[in-house]
Amino acid sequence: MVLALCCHVIYCVVNTCGVVSLEYFVLFSGPSPPPSGPPSVHLQDERAQKVHQRLKHKVYQRQRENYSNTQNSPRKDNGREPRFKERNSASVEYQEDSNSPGEEEDARILMELLSKIQPVKVAEISARSALIRWSHPEDSNEKFQEFEIDPLTDYKYKLFLSDRGKEAKSRLVYSGDAVEYLLKDLKPATEYWICISALLDDFKGDRSEAISFVTNACEPETPLVPKFVNRTKTSIAVKWNAVVDNGSKVLGYSLECDDGKCEDNFTEVYSDLGRQFKVTKLQASTCYRFRLAAFNEIGKSDFSESVCYSTSGSAPSQPDQLCLKDAFITKLVLGWTKRPSDDDFTLQMEDDISGHGFLPVYNGKDTVYAVGGLRRNTKYTFRMCAINEEGQSKWSENVVFSTLSDKPGAPSKPILKGRIHSNSFRVSWDAPKDNGGAEISQYVLEMDDGRGFEVIYTGMDMEFQCDHLEAGHTYKVRTLCTSAGGHSEYSEVTSITTLAVLPASCQPPKLQGKPKATSLHLKWSSPSYTGGAPITEYEVCMTMPDNTTRHVYRGYDTDSLVAGLLPGRVYLFQVRAYNKAGAGQWSDPLEAVSGAGPPDRCKEVHVQVKSAHSQLVSWEEPVNNGATITEFRLEWLNQRESPEFIQLYVGPALNYEVKGLTPAAQYSYRVQAINSAGPGPFSAATSSTTPPSSPGVISSSSIKYSVTATAVTLSWRAPSANGADITSYNVDCNGNLISVFDTDLLEYCVDSLTPETVYRVRVQAVNSVGVGPFSSPLKIQTRSLPPLPPRIECAGIGFNSLKLKWGDSKNVDFMQYTLEMAGKNGSFAPIYNGTSQTFKVNKLSEQTLYSFRLFAANDAGNGPYSEEYTFCTSKAPPPTLKAPKVWDILENSCKVEWSSTKQMGDDLILYQLQLHSSLENEFRTVYRGSEISYALEGLEQKSEYRVRVGTVRVCSDGSGELCGAYSPGSAFTCKSHELVSRSVKTCAALQASTERKPLTDQQWAVIILLCFILLGILIAFIVQQLLSYSRHVATG
Repeated sequence: MVLALCCHVIYCVVNTCGVVSLEYFVLFSGPSPPPSGPPSVHLQDERAQKVHQRLKHKVYQRQRENYSNTQNSPRKDNGREPRFKERNSASVEYQEDSNSPGEEEDARILMELLSKIQPVKVAEISARSALIRWSHPEDSNEKFQEFEIDPLTDYKYKLFLSDRGKEAKSRLVYSGDAVEYLLKDLKPATEYWICISALLDDFKGDRSEAISFVTNACEPETPLVPKFVNRTKTSIAVKWNAVVDNGSKVLGYSLECDDGKCEDNFTEVYSDLGRQFKVTKLQASTCYRFRLAAFNEIGKSDFSESVCYSTSGSAPSQPDQLCLKDAFITKLVLGWTKRPSDDDFTLQMEDDISGHGFLPVYNGKDTVYAVGGLRRNTKYTFRMCAINEEGQSKWSENVVFSTLSDKPGAPSKPILKGRIHSNSFRVSWDAPKDNGGAEISQYVLEMDDGRGFEVIYTGMDMEFQCDHLEAGHTYKVRTLCTSAGGHSEYSEVTSITTLAVLPASCQPPKLQGKPKATSLHLKWSSPSYTGGAPITEYEVCMTMPDNTTRHVYRGYDTDSLVAGLLPGRVYLFQVRAYNKAGAGQWSDPLEAVSGAGPPDRCKEVHVQVKSAHSQLVSWEEPVNNGATITEFRLEWLNQRESPEFIQLYVGPALNYEVKGLTPAAQYSYRVQAINSAGPGPFSAATSSTTPPSSPGVISSSSIKYSVTATAVTLSWRAPSANGADITSYNVDCNGNLISVFDTDLLEYCVDSLTPETVYRVRVQAVNSVGVGPFSSPLKIQTRSLPPLPPRIECAGIGFNSLKLKWGDSKNVDFMQYTLEMAGKNGSFAPIYNGTSQTFKVNKLSEQTLYSFRLFAANDAGNGPYSEEYTFCTSKAPPPTLKAPKVWDILENSCKVEWSSTKQMGDDLILYQLQLHSSLENEFRTVYRGSEISYALEGLEQKSEYRVRVGTVRVCSDGSGELCGAYSPGSAFTCKSHELVSRSVKTCAALQASTERKPLTDQQWAVIILLCFILLGILIAFIVQQLLSYSRHVATG
């Protein structure tokens, strides 16, 4: 962007001696870019660039001419000329390119356009703002249209404002490309002059004509705070300065005052044009707040800030005497009472040791003050006076307060004095190094015997005899001293242990649990007095029944297991304790009896076989070992049932009968005796085998059977043989006993039975010992005989199907029917199996014989086959043709063509063509023959017709004709005579264009290949999308 050049006037004088003096000349200065650089603004086209360059040349030429005229003009007023005024034309960069008349003309046109801007318009004027609007420079001259200027983006505007007159200097208030601007912060009721200038790149037009506007008037400005004039005890006089009326004359001032309680409860005390007022009827020595506001016809201004002034009063009277709130070692807290007339206080202190007299230590409004930095246990003198605006009161009466004494230091650590005894010792200590400023009043000695420190001595002596102590016990002692300053800290703790003595005798030992036959468990407690030393060990002594003694234990534990005793014997036990001083006395003896032992092992049991299913087991009582045998425990072992002994009997008897045994099985028995001491060992096992017996019963659940109409086939599992092999089985069927000697097969068929009859069947086994019991009887009912086959009838005959029917159409017993058809080789194959009594055989050939047979089945089995039945299918009618094709339609004729059908054997196929017109109610046959086309003639012009064709099969065997269904109809309309010639040509062309040639094999191969390629591309695209989606999910 081109910067405006500044014009500097320099005075230069050349004297006769050739010295150059100062003379006025014009120096054009300012930053200018290199000539070869790009233009500072963006120009729309080459036309605008040329205009821009020509304008620069023109301005530069004018500047050179002005400079040369300045050098040649005569000097005035002592060689000085007035400075050049700044021109409204835009300043441009320095360039030395040649000018041309066309460029100067373009610059003149642009300057003329910018200078034609219309004056601004002022809207929405208020007291402190105004909305300024203007329009773009416009001119109807065609030369301006050549520059292609966009008013919305190319024009810039500068808005100038002045509040001192039209010719006064104005200030720039806005620069930009908008066409309206809101002026703010204006003065109310003030006349302003405003103008505007337009800019285009580096060209600036002349300012528009200045117009004036006046802002509206408003309420006065906020006044300053009222000023203090004078005061009395009941009044305060204030004054204030006049305020700016903002265009409307001030009608008065409103002065408000509060009630002197520092609350926002203001009351108006004055409202007039005067600027001074005296507020009366006030209280003495009270602060009041004032605020001021001005008002005119438009409204009332805001209140000024509040200011506080107080009324006058009298000097305070002599205050009361000071009081001591609290005293410390280096600090005294003093307090006094504040009266309504007191504002400030001055506290003074006198120190007799320093000799400086009373010195101030506090000035302020508080009623409590802590004087610090004092010496301990020292007296100080204090006085105080009150001060307000009227003066100072008399000094209060002098008072003397003393600081507290500090607590003394801790005494020295107590030390042992003399020898230590088993129940006493003497300790001593020294006085503290620092007594805290006061004499020691007493010493306190404390001792800890394990239950906490307790005071044992209080006095002025510094040694003490501690007696009535326990032997071998550790005691801790400490001391402190007391003075007027308080208690000192405790001294260091001294630990002293008295001498130990022999421990006391223990309590008699006690039995722990019930004594056993060969051992018992003793437990004892520590002695009540250990002699002042820990117990190191215990010793237990045992006196046996023969009065001999034996030490059975020595150690630190308080219990012991004594073994090697005899059952049921009396023993005496004593215990004593040891410490480092020696052994104590024996305790009183404990008399204990050893427990009874379990019985001895029983002799082998005796087994007596009573039958194949029971045995009697007996035994003898063993030695009881000091306790009566209370019961016997009998166990047995059966290898077939369990590999371990199982308890069989518990009781006091010496025998037991075992029942429910298995014949020919080996059993083992053993017994043990039990008394109060416990069970004795088991006796040696005794084995015995039971004799064989008759076979066991056959389980009815193991008997399986299958039933027919005249026979029942039984099968079962072999029962237990009970020691003897089974030789045969007996089958009982309704009282008829049948012997079965084949014992390996375990199956038998009972035949020659009556159909639909209930039989009771049971089975028993037989061995060399005897006959086993019968099984539970089974009720078995024989089945009925299989049903006879029904007669087959043909319910419907078709050219490719036969519908067969049999039975009476009621199948109450839900019999199953199996229908079979003979094949070409004469063998029958099933084609239906079910409960239905009809079946339709499809997919048959026309006029062909088929053979069928049938059998029925129920729970009794399959019945016999029926006789063979033969049925023949009928002839098939000819197929239905497609709609015929009508072409070569003229005014009274047309041609009809239809497709042919396949030959049906040796029979002749004829075609029958029918025609229907809009004037007739039914179709009429117009052709019958073997041709596949026919020309219709004798038709009427512009009439609608429909044609259809049907096939007729003429049987060669003379059975007659079979007519097929007619094809769908084809409609057409005959044309008029005028359109015949045109239609003929059109139909020929359409027929030629509609005839399609069949595709060759190469063309079909190309089509298939393209389909595969498109399918592959589609699959690849889908796979690519799936991979992209999976990667996106994995990274997301």
